[in-house]
Amino acid sequence: MNNTAWLDATIYFLQTQSKPVFLSTIRSHLISHGSLPSAVTPETLAALFVQETKRQGSALKVHPGLFFSVTPSHAQTHEDKQERYRHRYHKLRQSVRHMVFENAAMCDETVRVEEKIQKAREERSFLLKKLLQYQTVNELASLVSQAQAELTCPSQPGDSASRTSKQKPRKRPSAEESAKAKAGKKVKKELVKKHFVQQIPLDDLGRPIFPIVLGSLTVHSLGEIVHERQVFHTEQYIFPVGFCSSRMFADLDDLSKTCLYTCKIVDGGISPRFEIVPETHPDKVIVGTNADDCRNQLLAAINNTRASDTADMTKHGANFFGFGNPTIKHLIQSSPGARKCSNYKWQKFEVCRPHPPDGVDASSSCTAMATGSNQSLPDP
Repeated sequence: MNNTAWLDATIYFLQTQSKPVFLSTIRSHLISHGSLPSAVTPETLAALFVQETKRQGSALKVHPGLFFSVTPSHAQTHEDKQERYRHRYHKLRQSVRHMVFENAAMCDETVRVEEKIQKAREERSFLLKKLLQYQTVNELASLVSQAQAELTCPSQPGDSASRTSKQKPRKRPSAEESAKAKAGKKVKKELVKKHFVQQIPLDDLGRPIFPIVLGSLTVHSLGEIVHERQVFHTEQYIFPVGFCSSRMFADLDDLSKTCLYTCKIVDGGISPRFEIVPETHPDKVIVGTNADDCRNQLLAAINNTRASDTADMTKHGANFFGFGNPTIKHLIQSSPGARKCSNYKWQKFEVCRPHPPDGVDASSSCTAMATGSNQSLPDP
């Protein structure tokens, strides 16, 4: 029998009682809780209790009639511990309650801040769209007013009679001067030429949401501008590496069917490489050094299928790929690194409302390609 176990159980039982307890009651309690074997007789247990009370510093105290209790010091210590634990318990409950209230307040404040952030994002997106519209309109208006001021000659003050009397006969301009004047007027007209772009969906940061669908053209990625190499841009276009678009066009084998063509611009090392991949023939990749070359190869294959040269072989590769579209051109021009392209001439764009196309584009419409073989294809 473990003396420590039954002794501790006895002391704990006596601490919970307010008066001395008889020996048989203690024995019954210990046996019922498994702290004392039932074979232990009351005489043996009494002898053990008496022996324990004689030990110095014992917590047990014997009373006449075999009644036992704990010493007052141990009882007081137990009550002090219970009070201390009770005090800690109340403090923890109070702390938890405060933390729950504080957490609820922080959650409410977080919801309010998120609503403010969402409202600010919507306002910023709206203001950004308006800024792009008005900025383009104001720049074009300033160019027009400047051109009109240069074309208009201010009158000189003076006596009208003296002017009429001293008028000199005008010299007829030479052919070279007339050509220069026409060239100057043409340049001024080009300066104020308007390029209209369609409105496209933007995200909260003002960036375009891909894919961008513009009629039969779908742009999946604008790519990255390589401004360090001059062959990756010209005066009119920029060829970003990674540019990817797709469009439906006439199939190479059967002009009555359509095929999805994927157009890509990849890094060819020295110069950009342009690729057109038909979905029905992924192994027949059309590769060229420029977009016009790729488009002409595709139209040549279609002419072979038709057994006639009816497809227009003029330079419209930029429109077929999509980077010649004014909307996509404006997005590429606004991309990082566009300002560092030395050969590229900056162009002005104006946002307009979307409107249906005026005519059919043969470079993007398989219906026009499937028309009579005696008809020539219109330009894009």
